[in-house]
Amino acid sequence: MKTLCWLLIGLAALAFCVGTVTAFTHQMFLLEPAGYWRGAVGFLLFAIAFRTMETK
Repeated sequence: MKTLCWLLIGLAALAFCVGTVTAFTHQMFLLEPAGYWRGAVGFLLFAIAFRTMETK
């Protein structure tokens, strides 16, 4: 489960970086920059949800 959480955090960081680059270069790569930022927030929320559901 921790590996999945780290994978989601890594994907969120990648989505945030791609969104930032596309915003500053005024280009579009498959999505608008806001789409990448929304995806990053979604990945982080899934990671948080998985961590809270984890049994100790």
